[in-house]
Amino acid sequence: MNMSATLLEATRQGLLLVLLVSLPVVAVATVSALLIAIAQAVTQIQDQSIGLSVRLIAVMVTIVVLAGWGGREVLRFARMAVEQVFYGGAAPF
Repeated sequence: MNMSATLLEATRQGLLLVLLVSLPVVAVATVSALLIAIAQAVTQIQDQSIGLSVRLIAVMVTIVVLAGWGGREVLRFARMAVEQVFYGGAAPF
């Protein structure tokens, strides 16, 4: 495999990793915002700080819960990228 194809594949994998790691946080923020918006529409409460604080707490809890998994995935990708650069895809160990 030539160098440009390897670089293109690493870029593709990196972008997919960013999407995969950020998707749960974005999904939780979207779902919590939707649920709070529905609750505020039903109760006719128009306070913006309620929705923002609930969304902030939900996103922070999601990040704390998924930080280990996301860190492992990023570390795995970084290890793979270093192996590609220095060893041509085959690790020496």
